[in-house]
Amino acid sequence: MKKVLLFLILLFIPFIVNADKNKMVKVYVFEAGGCPYCEAEIDYLKGLKSYNKKFTIEKKELYIDHIEWEPGKDYELGKKVADAFNSKGFTDASYHATPFVVISNLYATAGYSTDLESIINEAYDSGDKDVVGCFINEKDNCTDLIETTTTSNSDTYSSNSESHDYPNTSVIWTVITCTIILGSLYIIKSNSDREKILKSISK
Repeated sequence: MKKVLLFLILLFIPFIVNADKNKMVKVYVFEAGGCPYCEAEIDYLKGLKSYNKKFTIEKKELYIDHIEWEPGKDYELGKKVADAFNSKGFTDASYHATPFVVISNLYATAGYSTDLESIINEAYDSGDKDVVGCFINEKDNCTDLIETTTTSNSDTYSSNSESHDYPNTSVIWTVITCTIILGSLYIIKSNSDREKILKSISK
């Protein structure tokens, strides 16, 4: 029985490991102090059902304020990220305006948008590439994480696109795996009890 249990656990380890694939996406908002559109963008993101379930918000100080536009502590980071996305054809990526929003390797746009949920879902389902995090950690070849595009973000993700809140696949796979293992153990125990009963009758 122990051997059978060990076999079942080894059989379903790939599913359990795969269930952890969907880690929360980091949505970076490069902002300027007092910028009303930055505050509106963050309010919109916090209002999504998937907030703190599929994604978190990482605020970065691109400019200290939106009056004098004095560079903030994350200005150089924002410039590097925008330049990297620009080099891959993301024409809307810019550190000259706020909010500058970056999602995985899929979206980098300077401007307020209320159509980001489908992009977040896509990043969650495919796995967050976290381009900004790569630059923060000063890793090599961060630009290579970005796939070349020939269209702007506004063309790729139009305001008419639908967003779907897909079920969490990690939970589904965990439930399926546990159900199969428990069911197998029940069958094995039932067979063992049946054999004991038959032996006692035959005696």
